[in-house]
Amino acid sequence: MMVTGLCAWLATETVTDFLANLPWLGRLAFLVVGGGGALFLLVWFGIRPWRRQLGDEAVALMIERALPAFRSRFIAAVQLAKGQDAGASPVLIKALVAETTAMAATMDFSAVVDQRRMRRWLKIALGALVVVAVLGTLGKDKTEPLVRRALLFRIPVPRKTAIREVIAPRVIAVGDPWHVAVVVGGIVPQEGRLVVKSASGRRQEFELTRDPGAAAATFVRSLQSMQEPFEYRLQLGDAETDPVKVNVKPRPGVVSVECRQLFPAYTHLPPQRRPLGDLKVLAWSRLALKVRTTATMKSGALRVVGADHEKVIESAPLAIDPADRTKLSGEVAIPAKDAAGLTLYFVDEDGIESRAAAIYPLIVLPDEPPTINILWPDRREELLTREATMLIAFEAKDDYGVARLRLNYAVDWVEGAPFKTIDLDIGSDLPKEVNRRFKWRVGQLTPHVEEGSVIDYWFEVLDANDFSGPGIGKTEHMQARIVSDSEKRADLASRLSDTMEGLNGVKNGQEHVNVQLGEIIFEKPKAK
Repeated sequence: MMVTGLCAWLATETVTDFLANLPWLGRLAFLVVGGGGALFLLVWFGIRPWRRQLGDEAVALMIERALPAFRSRFIAAVQLAKGQDAGASPVLIKALVAETTAMAATMDFSAVVDQRRMRRWLKIALGALVVVAVLGTLGKDKTEPLVRRALLFRIPVPRKTAIREVIAPRVIAVGDPWHVAVVVGGIVPQEGRLVVKSASGRRQEFELTRDPGAAAATFVRSLQSMQEPFEYRLQLGDAETDPVKVNVKPRPGVVSVECRQLFPAYTHLPPQRRPLGDLKVLAWSRLALKVRTTATMKSGALRVVGADHEKVIESAPLAIDPADRTKLSGEVAIPAKDAAGLTLYFVDEDGIESRAAAIYPLIVLPDEPPTINILWPDRREELLTREATMLIAFEAKDDYGVARLRLNYAVDWVEGAPFKTIDLDIGSDLPKEVNRRFKWRVGQLTPHVEEGSVIDYWFEVLDANDFSGPGIGKTEHMQARIVSDSEKRADLASRLSDTMEGLNGVKNGQEHVNVQLGEIIFEKPKAK
């Protein structure tokens, strides 16, 4: 019975599917009815009777009814052998059992069980198997795919025209075009049909045209600017696909963004929150962003772009929060050159990419080199004796801290010649401003300088920039000429004389101003 039921289901389902191209749910209904019916037959007519087997006495009565020749010997032998009659003689029981056993050896017990029903169902089952075998033989290469479809595989119904492959996305973004390509075998038709049914219920048909550039027979069609979900079917020759749903969804977007600037380590500055509309960032800083999106994300990236907004200068992945895949975070380094904007890129769980994302203007501020000025001496050339101590006052500044200060000098120096360096102690706190006085003992220079020698000297200041630097600031070359004591005294006298002349000039100028002021005060008003 079960075999017959399975054969009936398979034959009915495959033939109906071939003729009507049953949808997946229809094939599921056939499978449930056919498989469930066969299982019911197995349980009700097989397992259930087997679990309710007859007792010895019931079997003995069936034998007595079918074989009257025993004349109650069989049932009596069974009952007496079990000791159900306590008053019976053991010798008589033994003799009865022996006589019944001898009679049973000559009997044909096939008449006890009616086998006509079983033989009838065996013939029906064999006939059903023959029918299925014949149908399978007639179906040839169509048999296997029809059986697979009966087992709920999602493959097309075998036709003279064979749809071998359908290439089309199942998810697209709102406003995007949708493209379908169908590879066809067997008898190739001249054209095909694309039947589209939108979510709002509108039904449309479009022609499928053959792609002349494809190696295999391929039919294509493009639908522009899709706005809502839809389902489609393909019809080529006598072949037709099951309806396939396509989801049309918005592109992923941004709900909120939190941005912090992480300064380079050498600046010793704490992180600072920055609005995306005002990104003036020190070069080699890092921007750390926390982003919340409109959809569940598959991946994301932070991108630094150039002035044309097309070239990606720097890119860094965004890490997705496992507990909430709409939350992402990441950091990107800001290079010193070519960076003009910051943008976000996403791919959601369905593979939809973000496009036309906002580009936040980015202004990269270079780390300017430090500056240094010599405050004293005020003349480019000083006259010194061989044992003199020269007082030098200077001022150095840097936005993020001065790292080193050094005095370079050379005796009778020419361009490109080597020079010596004296490192000046400024502590270890990277001060932003240094005002110092340095007493340079010229007489302790090695080798000892002689009269007539000229010492070139200049200062250099270095910052702590360990990315693109260090930045270096320099003063112009100053000179100290070694002279005799008499020449030095003459120089001092000349400078004193110049100073006195300057003071006299100031005094005379002040007196002239006073005279003019008095005349203005005491001047009589003119008559009208």
